Amino acid sequence: MPKAPGSVGSGTGGATVLKRNQACHQCRRRKLKCDARRPCSTCVRSHKHARDHAQPGANLPERPECTFDEVATTETPSTPSDSPKNRFERLETRIRELEALLSQKEQTAFPDANLPSSSTPSSIQNSPTSIQSVPSNSRPGSASTMSFPSDLESILSPSSLDVNAQMINPYFWNGNSHLIEGASIRIDTPLRSSGMDVIWSHWPVNLPDPELIRHLVDMFFLFHPHASRLFHRGTFITSLSYPPDHPDFPIAPVLHAICAVSAIYTAAGGPRTNAADFPYEGQFAQPDLPDTFAEQQATHAKETVEKYLNKGHNLVQCVQTYVLLTWYYWCHSKWVELFTCSGQSLRVAIPLGLNICPPFRSLHGSSPTMSIIPPPRTPIEDETRRNTFWLAYAVDRQHGSGTGWALSLDDDDIAQVFPVTMEQFELGWCHVREAVLFHPPDITDSFTLFVKSTMLLSFIKNFNHRYKIKSNLGDTRFLPVRNFATHGYGDQPDIRSSSAFLELDQLLVSFRSSFPSNLKDPFRNGLVDTHLYTTFLTAHVSIILLHEPHANVDRANCTSAAKVLESARAILELIYAVWSTNYDIGLLDYFCPFCWYLAGQCFARFLRAAQDAACIQQINTLRAELDFVRMALSKMAERVPLSYRYLRMLDACIPEICGPTTVHSSPADGRQVSTTTDQQLLASVSQTSSNQPDVAYFLKINNLDPQP
Repeated sequence: MPKAPGSVGSGTGGATVLKRNQACHQCRRRKLKCDARRPCSTCVRSHKHARDHAQPGANLPERPECTFDEVATTETPSTPSDSPKNRFERLETRIRELEALLSQKEQTAFPDANLPSSSTPSSIQNSPTSIQSVPSNSRPGSASTMSFPSDLESILSPSSLDVNAQMINPYFWNGNSHLIEGASIRIDTPLRSSGMDVIWSHWPVNLPDPELIRHLVDMFFLFHPHASRLFHRGTFITSLSYPPDHPDFPIAPVLHAICAVSAIYTAAGGPRTNAADFPYEGQFAQPDLPDTFAEQQATHAKETVEKYLNKGHNLVQCVQTYVLLTWYYWCHSKWVELFTCSGQSLRVAIPLGLNICPPFRSLHGSSPTMSIIPPPRTPIEDETRRNTFWLAYAVDRQHGSGTGWALSLDDDDIAQVFPVTMEQFELGWCHVREAVLFHPPDITDSFTLFVKSTMLLSFIKNFNHRYKIKSNLGDTRFLPVRNFATHGYGDQPDIRSSSAFLELDQLLVSFRSSFPSNLKDPFRNGLVDTHLYTTFLTAHVSIILLHEPHANVDRANCTSAAKVLESARAILELIYAVWSTNYDIGLLDYFCPFCWYLAGQCFARFLRAAQDAACIQQINTLRAELDFVRMALSKMAERVPLSYRYLRMLDACIPEICGPTTVHSSPADGRQVSTTTDQQLLASVSQTSSNQPDVAYFLKINNLDPQP
C-alpha cells in the first residue's frame, strides 16, 4: 500500500517524494504530480473541473477515478484478519456453501437429471420443445431470482430451432417464409423451461416467461423495419434486466404488443395465422382470427393499456403500445381496430405535446404548458418521443390513403421537427410544405424521407377529401380555371386547372428530384433500405392517387393517364428490383402491398382499354405485368396476411374492370420483357375508342360520386 505523503521519503524544501509505482495510474498516464492520497488531490481537482464544465446530459461519476497498484508495504502491514490468505479462505468456504445449496436445489427440482444423455432422441433435443427439459442454472453476476438458464443464448440460437444461418439476415435470404420454424409449440406452454420454478414473484400477469420475452424482443428488433425507431434498442434491452417493479422496466402493454407483432417472425409462440384459410368476404370484412398466441397478446395489450391510460401513468409508453397495436391490426387486415388504435395513438399524443415543440404554443393564457408530462431527461428520450409521434402519424396517413375516412389529426395542428440525428434538431420544421423538399445532409436519412413521403400522402388525401367542401365554400385555390376556348358553357370545369392541384402536382415532381445523392438508391451496397424503398413507392403512389380520378385511359393525349401508367410501371420496376435480390419481401413495410395493389388496379384499367382496342401486344404485356404484381402479393402473403387480403381484392376487381379474362402465368424468371413504351400503349388503345371519357365509370367502380 502507498504511504501517506508525510511518511514517504523526504526531499529538499519539505517536498514529498514517492517511491516507484506509488503514484496513481491516472497521474502516471498524464505525467502529473501525485500525492498518493486515496483519491489524490490531482484527480480530485480534475474531477471537479470536469463536473463544473460538463455538457448538459453528460453522465459523470460521483467520485473521481483514482486507482493504485496494490503493493504491500512493511510500514503498514495488514492485520491478521485482513490478510489475503484469510480472505481467500473465507471466499472458498462461501463458494462451497453455495455449491452445496445449488446441488440440493437441482436434485429437488430435477430428480431425473442424472439420466444418460443417450436416452433422449436427437430429434427431440434439436426441437424447440426440448427447451422445456433444460435445467435452470443461475448466471454469475445476474439477478438470481430470474433464474435464467446459463445456456440461454444457445437455446434461442437459430441452430437449436433448425434455422439456417443465412435466414437470420434478411438481406441474404429469400427462401420460403419460415424464418424461425421448428416443431409447433403449444400456445399454453410457449418456449417454457421447466427450470423456471423460481421467477419474479410480481411478474406481470399473462406476460410470457422472461426467456420468451427476450427472444421475441430480439426478433422484433432484428426484423421489424421500424423497431429501432420506436425504441432505443440498447436502452430497451437493458431495461429488460431490471425487476418488473423497477421504474425503467417496460410496462406490460408494451411487452404484450411486441409479442403480438413479433409472432410473424418466429414459431416460438406457436402456429401463426394463415390468411389463406379464411374466406374473402370483401375489402372491409373483419376476419375472425383464431385464438393464437399473437391474438391473445394483442388482446392483453389493449386491455392493460387502458388501465395505464386511465391512471395517467407511463403515457408515452401507452402511445408506443397503440403504435404497436396498429402495426399488428394492419398486418392482419383488421380495419376497424386499425382505425381506432391509430386514432387513439394520435389523440393521446396531443396532450403529451408530441405533435408540437417550442416555440409553437397556443396564445391562450390558460394553457401555459404544451404537455402534461415532464420534459425528457436525456436526448435519447427526446428523440424517442419524436419518433413515436412520427410513426403514429405515418401509419395514420398510410392506411388512410386506401379509405375514404378522414384523417385523425390535421396537418395544421402539427409543428414538430422531423426525426433527425441526436446532435442537431434546429432544422426541418414540418408546418411548411417547402420542408418536404429541404434535406440537410447532416440531419437527413432514409427514415426522414420516409416521414416526408407520408406527408405527401396527407396533402393528397386532404385535397381529394376536401375538394368539394373547399370549392363550394369559394376557396379560390380549389376553383378550377374555365377555358371557354376548349370547353363549352355546359361542360364541367377541369379540376386539374385549380391552383391547389397544380401546386400538389409540382410538389410531387420536385420531391422525387430532391433526394440527396446518397439516398437515390434503396439497394445501395447490395442491401435493401426498407425506409427508402417505401419512400420511392410512396412517391409513385402519390401521383396515382392525385391523377387517377381524372385519368381517361381511352385518350392518347390524357396527361393524367400517362402519369398514372408511368407511376404504375415505376412501382413494377421496384417490385422487379427487390425480387431480384435475396431479401425476404415479407419483411417490408406494410404499406408496400397497398402500393403494389394500386399498381395492379391501374394495369387492370389499361388492360380493359387494350381489350376494347383489340391490341394483342398490349394485352399480353399488361397481363404479364398484372400477373407479376399478383405473384409479389402472393409471396408476401406467406408471412403477412394483409398482402393476401390485397391479393384477393385485386382478383376481385380484375373481372369487374376487365370483364371475364384469364390472367396468364409469369415466366420462370419472374419478369416479362416489355418493348412497348407508355406513349405507344396510350396511342394504340385510343385508336378504336370513342371521345367519351370514362371518368364516370372509374368513379362508379370506386364507389365515388361522379358529380364534382
